[in-house]
Amino acid sequence: MDYASAISKVIPGTFAPDMGVSTKADESPNVTAIPGGPGATGASDGASFKDTLGKLISDVNDKVLASDQASKDLATGKTNDLQAVVGKVEEANLAANYLLSVRSKLITAYNTISQMQM
Repeated sequence: MDYASAISKVIPGTFAPDMGVSTKADESPNVTAIPGGPGATGASDGASFKDTLGKLISDVNDKVLASDQASKDLATGKTNDLQAVVGKVEEANLAANYLLSVRSKLITAYNTISQMQM
């Protein structure tokens, strides 16, 4: 079956789920307040910004080290699970890219604040 015939059989409005109607009670999202932000119960129960960044950097470092070890294991023949190795490498890549985007946002915020006139 080619794509054109498969797409022509789709009835409009039936291929996307209706996000507004939920029939199950367990499908509701678990929403919590941002630690230290508006709606938080207290400043002492949330982690500081420094601790949060430290944890983020540590987690990214752990992912990079795990992907490096998985790559070495694949190269030396200790594992044959290529899908797991590619998954770990991609996860480390995404985490590193996220960390770099946080870094650039922090630098932009710092530059903006430093250029403010007092």
